[in-house]
Amino acid sequence: MKAMYENALKRIDRIPPDGLKQIIKNLSAENSIYEAALNSTLDGIVVCDLEHKPLFINRSAEKIFRLVSWTQEFALWEQLNDDNLADFFRKALIADENVLNREISLNRPGGTRIIGINISALLSDGKISGNLIHLEDITDRRRREAQLRRAESLAALTTLAAGVAHEIKNPLASIRIQLGIIRRILEKNCSKKTESIFHNISLVEQEIDRLNSIVVDFLFAVRPMDITLILDRAEEVVDEVVELMSHEAEDQHIRIVTKIEPDLPDVMIDRKNLKQALLNIVKNAIAAMPDGGVLTISVSVKNDELQIAVSDTGIGIPEELMAKIFEPYFTTKESGTGLGLTITFKIVKEHNGEITVESTPSKGSTFTIHLPLPQPEQKSLPPWEDGVKVEGSHMEE
Repeated sequence: MKAMYENALKRIDRIPPDGLKQIIKNLSAENSIYEAALNSTLDGIVVCDLEHKPLFINRSAEKIFRLVSWTQEFALWEQLNDDNLADFFRKALIADENVLNREISLNRPGGTRIIGINISALLSDGKISGNLIHLEDITDRRRREAQLRRAESLAALTTLAAGVAHEIKNPLASIRIQLGIIRRILEKNCSKKTESIFHNISLVEQEIDRLNSIVVDFLFAVRPMDITLILDRAEEVVDEVVELMSHEAEDQHIRIVTKIEPDLPDVMIDRKNLKQALLNIVKNAIAAMPDGGVLTISVSVKNDELQIAVSDTGIGIPEELMAKIFEPYFTTKESGTGLGLTITFKIVKEHNGEITVESTPSKGSTFTIHLPLPQPEQKSLPPWEDGVKVEGSHMEE
C-alpha cells in the first residue's frame, strides 16, 4: 500500500482530479481503520515526535492519563495533571533511552492502579522520528500473581501438616500432663521453699498453651475445610460478629458502625466459617486502632456480588507490605501467629469469593469480602435428535 502511494506521488502532476480525489479518500479510509484499531485496544498507545510532543494518543491512554483533551503544541509531560507521572515522562523522554517494564502506581478513585510502561524509539525509513509509548494496566495481573503465590504457600504448608501434628502437638500435650503431675506432687509436699516453683510452672504452662494455639491455627490453615454452603443471610453473620466483639471494642474506645442495605439477597455461605473469617478481620482492625477510633462494617450488593467491607481508622498498612498480608506467618503483632488472615483468605476462597484490601498509612484500611450472588439457571436449548425437533420445540425441521 505504501509503495502504491509513493508511485502516485511521483506522477501526481499527471493524475486527473477525480483520481487524486479517490486517492485522498482511500488514504482517509485507511487512516480511519488504523485509528479505530488503535482506539479499540485496551492498552494505551502514545506517539510523540522528536520534541516529545504527542502526535497521537489513543482512548485507553487518555483514560489512564485522565486527559480530557490534548494538543500537539506542548510536550507530553506538560499536559499531564499527575505530578509524579509528568516527572517520570519528562526524565524518561529527555534521557532518550528505551524504558522496559517500568511500573508506576497511580491513585485513582476506585483504588491504586499499577501501570506498566514501555518507551521505545519510533523508527521511520530507518531513522528515529520520535518515541512510541505503550501503557498497560497490570493491576489485575499483579493481583492474580499474588493470589497464586498465596495458593502455592498454602499448598506447601499442607505437606508439613501431618509432621507438625505428630512432632509438636503430641509432645506438647505430654509435657502439659507431666507438669500437672509435678504440680500435684509439690502440692502434697509443699513448703515455703517450693512455693515459688508454682509460679514458674504456671509460666511454662502458659507458653505451652500458646505453642499449642499456634499449632492448632496452623493445622486449621492447611487441612481441608469441612464447609457446607447453603443459601443464608450474610448480614445476620455480621450482626453476630458485632455483638460478639462489641465489649472488646468498647474497652478499646472503638465505636462500631454498621451500614447494611435493606432487602439483601441470600448468598451461599457457611455461617460458622464465614463468622471466623470476619472475626479475624475485625480483631485485626481493632488491633490497628490502639488509641481508639471507628470500625465500620457495611454490607451491600455491587456488580453481581455481595460485598462485606470492614473499615478502620487505624494505622494503615504500608504499600510494601500489602502483597504479604495474606501470606502464612506474616504478622506485625508481637504476639501474633501470622495465620489469621491466611485462614480468612482460605475461607473466602472456599466460598468461591475474593478478598481485597485498600489501605492508606495513618488513615486506615478496608478489607472487603466479595461473595458471588446465586445466578438463575440457564434454560437449555430445545432438544434435537438426528436433525428433527422433539415435541415441544417451536423450531421448524
